[in-house]
Amino acid sequence: MQVVIGGAYNGKRKFVKEVLLNHGKPHFFEGEIPKNILFSREDIIVIGNFEKMILQKVHLDEEIIAEEIFNKIHQLNQQAQVICVCTDIGRGVVPLLKEERKLRDACGRLYQKLFTQSESVIRVWYGIPQVLKGDGL
Repeated sequence: MQVVIGGAYNGKRKFVKEVLLNHGKPHFFEGEIPKNILFSREDIIVIGNFEKMILQKVHLDEEIIAEEIFNKIHQLNQQAQVICVCTDIGRGVVPLLKEERKLRDACGRLYQKLFTQSESVIRVWYGIPQVLKGDGL
């Protein structure tokens, strides 16, 4: 599993597409984790828009949300290569609305799990990639 993180509209997806251009055939999923699809180790699954997944589960505890999503990604990573495109929504700002705080907290908990288990973590800041962990994509 690999993670690419950055702010909104900072070039994360563009970076992933450019890197993957010559590597197999990527499958892109936004706001969902594919299920009931068989993939091979040659397949590259790119998953983004975790905020949408989290908002669908906002009635649950943040840790439970993060654990459920992480477990699904971890299972998928057993079949194929998974790249998670994560939007940094925290940056120390505490949202006023309870639902927005829950979204931020659940994202933070999920991202901690993803970062810990990933082979590489790359931050893209306005189109410039910076490897935080591992060798990159």
